[in-house]
Amino acid sequence: MKNKFSPIQTRLTGVTFDDCQANIRKWGYPDIGTYALVREPENPHDPNAVRVSLFGIYEMGYLPRWLAKDIASQMDAGKAFLAEFICRNEYEAYKNIGLTVRIVEATE
Repeated sequence: MKNKFSPIQTRLTGVTFDDCQANIRKWGYPDIGTYALVREPENPHDPNAVRVSLFGIYEMGYLPRWLAKDIASQMDAGKAFLAEFICRNEYEAYKNIGLTVRIVEATE
């Protein structure tokens, strides 16, 4: 019997780099629904890196290392995952915003 993946809710990391802030402001809404998870085995900072992006193009951020390690190995074994929008993390006192998502196994 296969082990069923339990959805995991997490805040994305790396949201202050590249175009993530602009992308979250533009694409970080419930109407978007889901985001793609993209493996980055050649990432110089983490060989287990998993990028969260819209259409595989617009980078939103990364899974935290503790989660990426597990998800990356499962993706490398052929499993597919999606990130479902949960909420934007905004605080008036700060200029930066973030994104909270739920990682779920993709169904065919």
